[in-house]
Parts: sequence; C-alpha cells; structure tokens
Amino acid sequence: MTQHAAIRRPRKAPQAEALLNAACAIVSEGGLAGLTLRPLAQMLGVSVTVLSSHYGARVDVIAAICTAAAAQDEALLARWRKMLASLGSLPPAIAAELAEAIIDELSTRHRAVSILYLELLHACTWDASLPPVFAAWSATRRGFWNGFAEAAALAPGLVACGWWHGYVVAELAYSTVLGAEPTYRMLRRLCMRRLFAGGVADTPDRGDGALFALLLEQLQAPKAGLLAAPGLGRSADWQAQAARVCGMRLAAQGVNGLTHRTVAADLGIPHTTLSNRYPTQRDLLIAGLESIIAHLVSAMDAASLAELERLRTEGDGKKLDLARANFAVALAATRMPELLAYTADMRSRRGNNLVKVFRKYLPDAQGIDALCAQVMSMGLTGLTNTEPAGQASDDTVAAAFKAAAKWLSTRALPYSA
Repeated sequence: MTQHAAIRRPRKAPQAEALLNAACAIVSEGGLAGLTLRPLAQMLGVSVTVLSSHYGARVDVIAAICTAAAAQDEALLARWRKMLASLGSLPPAIAAELAEAIIDELSTRHRAVSILYLELLHACTWDASLPPVFAAWSATRRGFWNGFAEAAALAPGLVACGWWHGYVVAELAYSTVLGAEPTYRMLRRLCMRRLFAGGVADTPDRGDGALFALLLEQLQAPKAGLLAAPGLGRSADWQAQAARVCGMRLAAQGVNGLTHRTVAADLGIPHTTLSNRYPTQRDLLIAGLESIIAHLVSAMDAASLAELERLRTEGDGKKLDLARANFAVALAATRMPELLAYTADMRSRRGNNLVKVFRKYLPDAQGIDALCAQVMSMGLTGLTNTEPAGQASDDTVAAAFKAAAKWLSTRALPYSA
C-alpha cells in the first residue's frame, strides 16, 4: 500500500449515528450557520465529494441528519410513552413531575440534539428550504407532547392552538442554557405545577406566589450589570445604529443573518468600514445582543400598556419582535457562557407585561397573578418562534392568547369567602 493510499479518506458514506453526532457537535460549537459540508466532512473523516454524491446539497444532508435525529427521538420517547400508557390519566402533580423530568432529560443527556432541534426550528421561520426536511422530526416531538397533554387533561384549546407546544419549546430553550442552575430548575418546576394545577392561584395567600417572587429576585440581574458588562457597553453615533440593525437581524434570522455585507447594506456604509469596527461575526453578535437586551429591559419595565404599545410600534419596536429576540438570546447563550446571566434575567421577566394585559381584559378574575402570567407568556413566546414572521404569525399568536384567556376565565373565579 502506498503512502498516498494509506491517508486516502474513506469513500463510504457515514452511518446515520455518526452523521448526527458530527452535526450536533458543529451546531453546539458554532450554531446552524456552521453546519456546512466542508466542516461536516472533516469531522467525519470523509471528503466533501462523498457527502455530496451520497446525499446531495446541504439541505439534503440536513434532511438525513433530521431523519437520524427523529429515529433517535422515537427510541427515547418510546420509553416515556410506555410509562404514560401504564399510568393512564395523569393527576396534576404527577403530570408536572413527569413533564419536568422529560424536559430535564432532553436538555441534559440529550442536550446537543435538542440544541440542533431548536436551531432548526428557529431557522425554519425564515429559511423556506428547511421546513420540508424538518417536518417529520418536528412532528415526532410535537406528537409526543400533544399525547402527554391529553393524558394530563390539559385544555384541548391550549393544545389545538399551539400554545402547549410553544410552552415546551420555550422551556426547552431556557433549559439548555440554565439547566444546571438550581434556582432556574426550581422556577421551571414551579411553573409546571401551576400550569397543570389550572394556571390560577386558587387562594389569595397561595404559597407558590411567594416562592416565585423569591426565585425571580435571585435570577434577575441588576440593570446596570445587564448593559455594562465587558463587551456589551453602549455605543454612539453610527455604531449605536449598527447595534440596532444587528439586533433586528439576529431576532429575525439568527446568527445566519449577521454578515458584514448585509449589515453594512442596511446601514448604507461600506462593509470595510463596518469590519474595521466589528472585525468578526462574533463582534456583530455581541453588538446585536446589546441592543436586544436594552430593548427587552425597557419593554419589560414598561409602566403601562400604553407605554408598552409605544415601545412596540415606534422606532426599533416596529422591526424588533421581542419574543423572537428573547429566543435568539437563549440560542446564542448555548455557546456563549458569558450570556448566561442575561438569559436568566430574560427568563425571569417572562409575563411582566402580560399581567397588565390580563388585568385589562379579565378584570373580574381573581387568580391571575404574576406566576400565572409567566406560565401563559412562556407558551406565547414559544409559539411565536415556531411561526414565520408576518401577519399569519400575529394571527396565530392572537388566537392562542384568546384560547388562553378563555381557559383562564373558566378557572379564575372570585375567591370564596
């Protein structure tokens, strides 16, 4: 055998498990944008020609990866399905514990696969080539969780409108980042318990509300810390505008949308000028995150619905979807540990404004407290991130809000004397 033959790369296509493991490693390190044929081939020890000749273009390779992931999920979820079948109808406390355990497993033992799932789900909202290849895998997970909701007797309206699936998606995203934090894990469990217990506080002095407030206090970062951390300082002039553009692109298209040429074109400046100030894509990402975090903090601290509406419809609020921005921060934090505190803060602030909305539209309901609002907000946030931006998405989320309000109105009765 010649030396040349000894180092020749294999011509045989990689096995499905190896393909999936390599894809997960790449996405966990650099996001979905890094999942291209060349680094994938290098990690698998094959040539790009082997991948392209066996599978086709990048989207075809992603289809094969999704098929392998769906098969792995089926094996994982079959164990939980068997348990659910044995238990039959789930009492609220048992449903909460099981949901907590399943999300915990998906975000720890199967974290890399779940990150791949979330990255693809996010990208499907703006890349039309991905939904067809992702659909079967997505249906596997969604079908499982819908079956879980049926066993737990969760309101059918919350399942049919997509709210419940959105809740699972949002909590899984936070769990992949914060799952090792005891305070977050307590908050996640508390929200699950409240959800399956009916959403509302059944007594004015219910103890979980007090615990909820304490957990939020521990998770929330000081405002000064949010915006003054190294690398996230405020900018001025065109750099501030660049940060806003990066934030809007990040929320709309993830890291894939952040290139020097696209951002420079939005700003109307040469891309070389932008590159001099922000040499790498990571620099653009940090700038975008700064803008997102500043806008999120302002919106979540809005003193009234009128102020919130102004923030949503004026200036950057017209182009920056806060739910998508929040999701983008969580995804970025899976590979940027320095964003952990920001992600925890954003998770703790879920539902801040929804309390005000419910008080306006359900003024006579007595059990809709801050914990209830956070639970409902989680489902709406996740649902937003499963739909392409636009009027259709707005209509879907509005329908889910109505379904949630209808469910709460049947349960949030005035306290008995």
